[in-house]
Amino acid sequence: GGDGGFKGGFKGGMKGGMKGGMGMGMGMGMMGMKGMKGKGKGKRERGPSGPNLARTRITTEPVTGEVAEWKGKYGWIKPTVPMDHPMADKHKGNIFVSMTDLQGGLQALTAGSLCQFHVFSDSSGLGAEEVIGS
Repeated sequence: GGDGGFKGGFKGGMKGGMKGGMGMGMGMGMMGMKGMKGKGKGKRERGPSGPNLARTRITTEPVTGEVAEWKGKYGWIKPTVPMDHPMADKHKGNIFVSMTDLQGGLQALTAGSLCQFHVFSDSSGLGAEEVIGS
């Protein structure tokens, strides 16, 4: 039975090959994941708009302002005291506010009403966070 030896050798070779292949696949997968993490981050910061940009808070105490306009999911606040910041005049001195930054169950702000908030800067300008109505 010189034939059996050939079969066994072939099977063994396949198994070994598969094992090796799997090791490589895993290695590749890990590398791929690392790459993905970096990619995900880059994607988030690609379009400089929206409430998900990297923020730097520029106020230590809450400030007040008047709601200039509300557009459904976001709006603009005119600060009582103009902000002293390089980005301050980017939107005619107004500060962007997103619905996601309203506190205490608020879903919207009313134009002309006063509110209190902290100011942050991101790549698109100044924004309000931790916003509470008066």
